[in-house]
Amino acid sequence: MTEDPNIIQSLSRGLEALELVAQRSMTPKALASALGVDRSTAYRILCTLAAHGFVERDPLSEQYIVSSRKVFALSSTISADSNWPTLATPWLKQLRDELGEAVSIAILQGDEVVYVNHLPSLEAITVGSLMGLRRPVYVSAVGKAIIAFLPAAECEDLIDRLRLKPMTSHTITSREALRAELAQVRRQGFAVDNEETFLGVRCVAAPLYDHTNQVIASMGLSGPASRVTSERLAEIGARVRTLAHEFSLSLGARRDL
Repeated sequence: MTEDPNIIQSLSRGLEALELVAQRSMTPKALASALGVDRSTAYRILCTLAAHGFVERDPLSEQYIVSSRKVFALSSTISADSNWPTLATPWLKQLRDELGEAVSIAILQGDEVVYVNHLPSLEAITVGSLMGLRRPVYVSAVGKAIIAFLPAAECEDLIDRLRLKPMTSHTITSREALRAELAQVRRQGFAVDNEETFLGVRCVAAPLYDHTNQVIASMGLSGPASRVTSERLAEIGARVRTLAHEFSLSLGARRDL
């Protein structure tokens, strides 16, 4: 394969080295082996990264580690300057354009979810705008997609304080049933609102993660049950899960989540 002439090879190698050191501490010898270069080249790469503050040398083990100070400084700058729900718009648009239904981003606030980004359906008959609306976490797909992936103790604490009021005949109203539902969400990687909030409306959602690999929100799709049929839930769920994962990667989440 012909190499791209626009790629700066030395910079590419330095970034590859930074990714390797981020995974585990390394000596120049270990880095040289991993990159397929000689030890002196690996040492110069590490010295360059250290000069820019990206790595530090442990004086006891003589291994190089990623500088947490640099990472936190960059993270703080990015967090302060970016409105991440807005950054999700291209992924939402792709999901909406592929499947035709309304799509959204929701975050957890207390026992409810709040919709913070929304794109309307391409269809004439659709759900109304969700932007700014609140829903109980236990009835909404976007809510279940978030709480299912919270730390176990936090999830259980939230379940214990919920008042499970029926909104339709399909609403989950027992804690045991909700726990079973969340276990299913964890297994398949997406959640479903099967006419639990409104009769005739189904929703599918998947979790979103940030650079610390913590769930911070969810990405969802909503539409009439006549189009978002039971037979299509697995197909739709897989696509929502994939695009949610891709957006999470853009926020710095691990690829193996």
